Amino acid sequence: MKSLLKAALFVLPFALVFLGLRWLRGDEAERWRERVLPHCPGAVVGVDEEGLIVVGPDREQAAAAAAEVRDFRRELTRRYADLLGKPRFERMVIVIFPDARRLQAYAGEAARIDRGAAGKLHGYTDPVHGAVFVPADALETLRHETVHWVMETARNPTAPAYSPWLSEGLAQLFETFDALDPRPPKPPRLAVRDVDVDRLLRIQDYGEFLGRDVHRNYEEALALCAFLFETRPKELRAYIDVERTSADARPFAFRKIFLGDEASFRRDLAAFIARAG
Repeated sequence: MKSLLKAALFVLPFALVFLGLRWLRGDEAERWRERVLPHCPGAVVGVDEEGLIVVGPDREQAAAAAAEVRDFRRELTRRYADLLGKPRFERMVIVIFPDARRLQAYAGEAARIDRGAAGKLHGYTDPVHGAVFVPADALETLRHETVHWVMETARNPTAPAYSPWLSEGLAQLFETFDALDPRPPKPPRLAVRDVDVDRLLRIQDYGEFLGRDVHRNYEEALALCAFLFETRPKELRAYIDVERTSADARPFAFRKIFLGDEASFRRDLAAFIARAG
């Protein structure tokens, strides 16, 4: 009897901690449900498990979102932490809105995103709370937003945001990543014939990136990031470290890291685009 009592006293604290963590996680999921209810009527906690909370209009969509992200996020953070960074959060929150309009309204209120910029969102990431938001008719954007989630939650929240070309280019590249394929991600067929590198580097504001030339900006950002990832991976890692810490040093750092031999860089970039086009 005494040995059983001692065993119980030994196990009890661990059991209480375990139950307490489960309660806190469940409470967090409920707080997210209540937070988005004004813009997502009837929202339910569809998935609440270790490392993942999904809130959405119904449990079926939540389960589909969890299935889309679960292995993808795990392998992405395991295999590419040296490049994309290690997220500060052990769990990820996904909120699915009924449509893009409601997501945009929430973004404008909760994240204080400018109304004009919010109106162009088809998904966005909140790195402060470790959450991503997508509309129900665009669950295919979840992988793209998961890449943003990894990168954004890996940097200090007080540090300047990544350059739009780098953030969006890498998100487009890595959304093609197959968690079951040991090979690195390959970009889809590139839609550009050349990349105006100097122009992309000058765009440090998301409003400008999402402006009149938005399609060109996305296509050129993907081409540039795919080129750097495939042909200059060590230099790309060094440059991302600069982006995580400083905004002012970026143009100088890019030139120093990549354009030491500018003629060779531009020649290799043109050849890469020709092969992938």
